[in-house]
Amino acid sequence: MSLDQETRPKKRRRALQDAPPQLSTVQHHSEFWFDDGSVVLVARNTGFRVYRALLATQSTVFSDMFSSSSPDADAIIEGCPVVHLSDSPRDVAHFLRVLLPKAQPTLFARKYSFSFPQISAIIRLAHKYHVQPVLDQAISALEEAFPSHFEAWERIGTQTPAVKFKSEHAIAVVNLAFLVDRPSLLSVAFYRCALLGGAVLDGCKLGNGKTGTVVHLDRENAKRAIDGRNELAARALDVLLDIFDVDPCIECETPEGCGPVLQSMQQWAFGDTKSSEADILESWRERIELWVRDTDICDHCREALVERDVRARRRVWRELPKIFDIEEAVGPNCVSESSSDFSYEDSDG
Repeated sequence: MSLDQETRPKKRRRALQDAPPQLSTVQHHSEFWFDDGSVVLVARNTGFRVYRALLATQSTVFSDMFSSSSPDADAIIEGCPVVHLSDSPRDVAHFLRVLLPKAQPTLFARKYSFSFPQISAIIRLAHKYHVQPVLDQAISALEEAFPSHFEAWERIGTQTPAVKFKSEHAIAVVNLAFLVDRPSLLSVAFYRCALLGGAVLDGCKLGNGKTGTVVHLDRENAKRAIDGRNELAARALDVLLDIFDVDPCIECETPEGCGPVLQSMQQWAFGDTKSSEADILESWRERIELWVRDTDICDHCREALVERDVRARRRVWRELPKIFDIEEAVGPNCVSESSSDFSYEDSDG
């Protein structure tokens, strides 16, 4: 905020005293109150004095609001017309940070990391106010953690994520995907919801303190997550048997040595806590590498284990829409095995 409260208190008091009663208690937002702003957005009891033209050129909704509303002499703060928004002040602030020019642009460049409440607010408001470029970039950033391609899923954890999220945020992602009609997010979002177990019914909180909002899945989607978890757990044994085949591979040159090792590895896998978990898209590779380290298994059989691990999980990946009963919602091509690079901006600018 550029207005110095110590040097100009009389002007602010006088402006608020001249305002109608419903506006007299509006608090200036500390970051978005510009002295030369031309419109005041009021979200609940917080005012944002910003630039009308900059908003109108980026948002058709704001443009229509500004052009269709007739000036109201009673809705003026410090000489600026007032537009009331139904959004929370926190969400409006997140949204304005990507719309208004700043000394350091922050829109989804790789070196910046957004919290999930930030990206959620940006997606919801970009959709509501029809700011398509911002919506597309925000969705692309979110798709890092909720990809529609198996290769992208395999890359998770290999680089700093664009969006920091907690496991329960998958609940909000399901709702966002339906809101903005992005079915490509749904398969992994439901998968992550399923891994929450009974906690999926608790919802997730966006924001901190009293101003935070708790969002839940509706009854139908909660049922999909719970039923899907049961199906994933039921398939865990099949995945394990596919990976830990006791027969040496075709290329094996020492079957008499590899056979007993493979049988032991299958027993180790059955005894592992992971064997009955619903998280069947998690790779067994680290365990495989650990278990074969001190054995005489040949390189061919070791590589075959790793290949079977990938192959078994690919099969599950392709069936996620069926597992969560969202085939109609996602369509035939929303879950695939390969993809090009992510589309959000990856430069410093």
